[in-house]
Amino acid sequence: MRILQVSALLILIALLLVQCNVIWRSPKSYLPAQQVPLQQSIMSLDEYTRSGLINTHARPYTYRIQSRTGKGAVLVFGIEHTNDPKSKQLVEMKSQWKNFNPTVAMVEGRLGFLVSWFQDPVRKLGEGGLAAKLAKSNGVKLYSWEPGRDAEIEHLLKSYDPLHIAVFFCLRPYRGNYTGLSSAEADRVMKKLIAERTRKPGINGKLKTVEQVDSLWKADYPGLENWRTYQHPQNGWPDGLFKQMAEETNMLRDNYMCNSIIELVNKGERVFISMGVSHAPRIEKALKENLE
Repeated sequence: MRILQVSALLILIALLLVQCNVIWRSPKSYLPAQQVPLQQSIMSLDEYTRSGLINTHARPYTYRIQSRTGKGAVLVFGIEHTNDPKSKQLVEMKSQWKNFNPTVAMVEGRLGFLVSWFQDPVRKLGEGGLAAKLAKSNGVKLYSWEPGRDAEIEHLLKSYDPLHIAVFFCLRPYRGNYTGLSSAEADRVMKKLIAERTRKPGINGKLKTVEQVDSLWKADYPGLENWRTYQHPQNGWPDGLFKQMAEETNMLRDNYMCNSIIELVNKGERVFISMGVSHAPRIEKALKENLE
């Protein structure tokens, strides 16, 4: 009986810490009522890179759109991903948040678990951590704008084999977050990514070892350096299946994000949304066509 009482007390304390924003859980994804095809208005990653826009637009890339039908509005904040609490981009984020006075905040990714007493939101979660902190401090509803990895996998399985998909989802975070590692360090990171990111319907059990990643990469890109050190010159992947998957998943995510924004704004919400800087200019036309 005492064990049950202690367990109940611990659960109650945990719930209170969540309620008081001491313990943070990943925000839920927003679920728009319907998905309207917007792909023709969303710029592809390939066009974004080839056009040279990637090298010329402002960083951060921000804009506001007011709904033509009511009081709703969106402030899009495209940012170079950062975990630096002193970043000038984050100073700008705080300023624009205050001036915009949002009712809803949306962030990229799932963010993850955080104990605010001991962990800095930006160092732990990047710019999404700051957006979450601002939302929690101001009683603003917080969502992830992502459709989720399950939806991405389901989409990719229509055209690609499960092993390639599993490797893609492990290489995607590796490429964006790890540079300058030794071969042994890179292998340790990849082992962790394999364990964390492949336990999903459709790809579960298809990728088990770093050696499988090596073998697939060598088969697809025999003329390139290995995945541990490869860096594309401009925000992309080498030509091939991974690049195609990146294009398709980005379009899926952007379409989902735009539908979420449009629905919330049309409900009268003031939406502050943060995202990697490449997303912001690519969705701008689609949002303006559907909101202004």
